[in-house]
Amino acid sequence: MDERNLSDANFVFVGGTSGIGLAAARAMGSRGAAILILGRDPARGEQAVRQLQEAGAREAAFLPADISSIAGVARAVEGIKAWRRALHGLVHTAMTAARHRVTTSDGFELAFGLQYLARYALNRALVGELAASGDGRIVHVGAKVPSRTLPDLEDLQFEKRRWSLLPSLMSSQVLGYLHVQEAAKRWRGLPVRASIACVGMTNTDTIRGWPWAVRALYRVLGAPPERAAENTVRLLTVADSSAAHGAVLFDPKHFRPTPLSYDSVLVQRTWELSEEWVRERGLAFDSSR
Repeated sequence: MDERNLSDANFVFVGGTSGIGLAAARAMGSRGAAILILGRDPARGEQAVRQLQEAGAREAAFLPADISSIAGVARAVEGIKAWRRALHGLVHTAMTAARHRVTTSDGFELAFGLQYLARYALNRALVGELAASGDGRIVHVGAKVPSRTLPDLEDLQFEKRRWSLLPSLMSSQVLGYLHVQEAAKRWRGLPVRASIACVGMTNTDTIRGWPWAVRALYRVLGAPPERAAENTVRLLTVADSSAAHGAVLFDPKHFRPTPLSYDSVLVQRTWELSEEWVRERGLAFDSSR
């Protein structure tokens, strides 16, 4: 594929201190881009910065951030804007595989708060900086969701239903699908592209708290992060990404964008509810975006 010139480009990786995010960040660094990594662990952040410098990044920096709360998202937005006012890419890889229900300080179920609402809020808050680059790209790294999976807007926090990990993860993923579809519609006039890159079983640190048998299975069968990151790298580097705008790449082995086509009423309602939840917790956006 033809690639755009990234020697003067700026990329932000949310949850990029290890795994798929770091693998993709290294690939961008090797092309001479400036990289900002967000994460909770300063030691991991410093190690990631060293790897990016070794890969050839024009600049590498770490921003400590906990985006499990909207207040944490707001602080992250301030730090990102202080770093650069024009962004060529924003990549979301922060994920949870908590085996027990966790509630965030905002009162949200963790997968919803971390893997959906934080991504929504960061995208909304930084769309101006992405547009300022003239070719800003948003990539959600996630999982393939069965075609019939829909969110229960009346019970997104699993207060009426019994919580379990897989349904919570699938709910957060499909909400991300809806967000990317609506973003493509609302930002049609902006030089910003939003896409989803699905990955399969990957050997990362996400499951480090799981039983040894599960970890061993992932080590044997899981793809290395570099392979899982290939479509994310393609979405960030391909010269023309218009075909992937508002689309999902289901197969991590092939670059085949599939346009999202969920019910428009559901998509719009999810966007509006998300804006309400974020505003109620102190983060406001430009309503026109």
